[in-house]
Amino acid sequence: MQEMKQNINIFSALTTVFLILLWTVYLFYCGSRGYQDILNAKYHLFLVLCGGYILLMGLFAAELFVIGELRPKAVFLKRSGLPQKFVLTYVLISWVSAVLSPYFPETVVGVSRYEGALTLTIYGLCFILVSYFGKPTRHLLYIASTVTALFCILCLIQLAGQNPFLLYPEGHSYAGAYIEYSGAYLGTIGNVDLVASFLCIVIPIMWIGLLRLPGKHRLLLAIPLALSLAVLLKMSVLAGLVGVFVGGIISLPVVLPIGAKGRKRLAWLLFASAALAIAICYAVDTGGGMLHEIHEILHGNFDRAFGSGRLHIWKETLIRIPDHFLLGTGPDTMLYGGLEPFTRYHEGLQHEIISQIDVAHNEYLNILYHQGVFALAVYLALLANLAKKWIKEGPTGPAAAMLGGAALCYCIQAFFGFSMCITAPFFWTALALLEGCGQNKTGREKLCGKRYSA
Repeated sequence: MQEMKQNINIFSALTTVFLILLWTVYLFYCGSRGYQDILNAKYHLFLVLCGGYILLMGLFAAELFVIGELRPKAVFLKRSGLPQKFVLTYVLISWVSAVLSPYFPETVVGVSRYEGALTLTIYGLCFILVSYFGKPTRHLLYIASTVTALFCILCLIQLAGQNPFLLYPEGHSYAGAYIEYSGAYLGTIGNVDLVASFLCIVIPIMWIGLLRLPGKHRLLLAIPLALSLAVLLKMSVLAGLVGVFVGGIISLPVVLPIGAKGRKRLAWLLFASAALAIAICYAVDTGGGMLHEIHEILHGNFDRAFGSGRLHIWKETLIRIPDHFLLGTGPDTMLYGGLEPFTRYHEGLQHEIISQIDVAHNEYLNILYHQGVFALAVYLALLANLAKKWIKEGPTGPAAAMLGGAALCYCIQAFFGFSMCITAPFFWTALALLEGCGQNKTGREKLCGKRYSA
């Protein structure tokens, strides 16, 4: 029994090292060409770091099994719950979709965004391993908050017009976004939509930690929180704003330190407020902006340009889904789907910009298009199961409250965003740590329960 505990401790140590490297080396690595080649650079490091972690854990487990010091049934099978089974099923369906796709073997790596079956498998295996052996300790929180602060300082310097580390091509800056080059890029992540998805993970962790963690040291979380909010507001990515603020409001009944009756009353109050807000949007037209678009949609008027063109993209995606409803066209193959490009007039350039559609800009619709209805059903079942766990454990467990709040905000922005290996590992590991809360109570109750001490 003592040898078994030592072996599990070794797996936990390797997982901790992996999480630290993810939040430091992986977050800050951009390659040698900055934004000109950031996706390729991140993807290759993703294979080395995440793939290497899976390989190392597998090799170490195989060695212990051969010498008789590891019983897979005791370590893995007995600790497997519904989330792990959902993830394995999701990965399996994705591979069936990839192999049966007319674009196989390109579906293994992916056609345009490296979101092929191989990448999805690495997400899934990292989730399973981290859910078994990961621990949401204070040390990880300190590291995450520190690197978040540094990341946001870099973003704010770039937003001020500077080009530290020459991430933009020489002579360019953030001010040239959409004019001197396509898109907008910030920090060591690149695409501002992906920066927003990252902030949707870290901002809830910080503000819920400020609210729920004991001790004066939690007040230090106000620094990365303020910096993160400053970046989010300054770059003004709507998906990120909706994710952080709507997700934050929805989180209140779970994360606020109030009794069960107070949580129920607050939930009903939020429901009534949401209904009132919808009624106001229906009755009042602001004449422009997001509220105007919501008003028009509520009245049945759909303009293809609404949501920065997302309505057009969703319509084009939905039209083609019935042809491959069960298993999709294969992971990361939308570029070959022949979707009508999105066009918009750019006033600064004074001409029309044509953009090819290679992602649905809605993660759930993206899964339905690429991997089919079975994969989407399993993915939603995974999220629903973990949401149930968050609602149950969040009111008493600070770590569960923080991780569940982060997952919720990410999932809300994902309705308007997309998954890529640059930020998805942070989401999958946050889900995994949430799933790990409550398992193996011995020693872990201090981390996920009321005391939450490292």
